[in-house]
Amino acid sequence: MTEKTPQLRTRSRGLKTWSAFGNLGRRPTEYEVLTHNMNHTTGTVPLEMGPDVHGNVWLREHRDSMKLTVPDWDAFRDPDTVTYGTYVAEQDDQETYVEGLIAQFDSEKSDEALSDEALTLLAGALAPTRYVVHGQQMLSAYIQQLAMSSYVGNCAAFQTADQLRRVQLTAYRTTQLQLTYPERGFGTAEKEIWTEHPDWQPIRAAFEYALVEFDWDRAFVATNLVTKAIADQLFLVQLVHQANELGARLDSLILENLWRDSQRSQRWSVALVRFLTAADPGNLEVLQGHLNDWTERGDKMIDAGARIIASPNGRSAADIADAVRQEWHSLLESTGLHAEAN
Repeated sequence: MTEKTPQLRTRSRGLKTWSAFGNLGRRPTEYEVLTHNMNHTTGTVPLEMGPDVHGNVWLREHRDSMKLTVPDWDAFRDPDTVTYGTYVAEQDDQETYVEGLIAQFDSEKSDEALSDEALTLLAGALAPTRYVVHGQQMLSAYIQQLAMSSYVGNCAAFQTADQLRRVQLTAYRTTQLQLTYPERGFGTAEKEIWTEHPDWQPIRAAFEYALVEFDWDRAFVATNLVTKAIADQLFLVQLVHQANELGARLDSLILENLWRDSQRSQRWSVALVRFLTAADPGNLEVLQGHLNDWTERGDKMIDAGARIIASPNGRSAADIADAVRQEWHSLLESTGLHAEAN
């Protein structure tokens, strides 16, 4: 009788749920698992519709045909690794903080103590910004809708939500000031200021031109590297300083909090430009060409916005413009770009 040698059973490793990442060499992070390959506008049949439907024609013309060369858009990562869960938790904390500020200052009747100069600043430079932020919201949503990957699209989606938060807070403060000073035009005069005041027109024009930048790469430059970057420096950073100077402490604290959202936007924007440059150095030349087309509008925004924020007992228009221009150029230079008008 011959004894049989026991046969070792070989174990085959089945595919894991993260096999979609390819040879990642590690377990994907929670951020990657929740973000990877969620874009329904890419693939052989985008939007799950025929190639000739309007949406797919638009994607081919204004996204897929752009000059940027990127082997793998899914290789980009948000430096803040934001997911829906972390975003909601973070913004819940920020809203709790702002609500506490509003309740505290309201109980102290701080609006009743505002000077005429402070009220003039808030009526002319704060309340009309809800039009600015509505524009930013639409632009951010467009960047999200045409994004090439969910890693990029999610960044733009959270940026869009930031704008919604900001416009709500701006409208809330406008209503508070309207109730205290019904004669000052809060809540009623902003549309005329936005459409007729000479110093608001270069800003309004820049946003309207940005809204008709349909190619994704040009829209990204016009939005995140020019109009939003400059408007946020003006109406978040510089307006904070001016409001502090004039005793509008509640508004300066709210704007300071909103600046946190803008900084997150800047981080992913800078990271994306660096990613594109690493993917193909020629991409930087493409982006620089788009920026050249927008530099003059950006400079006009800066000069006009500085005049809007300037106040006799605060900073001068020249000082504000110099500070904003320096910060804008610094942001661009951190990506390898530079402001140079055609």
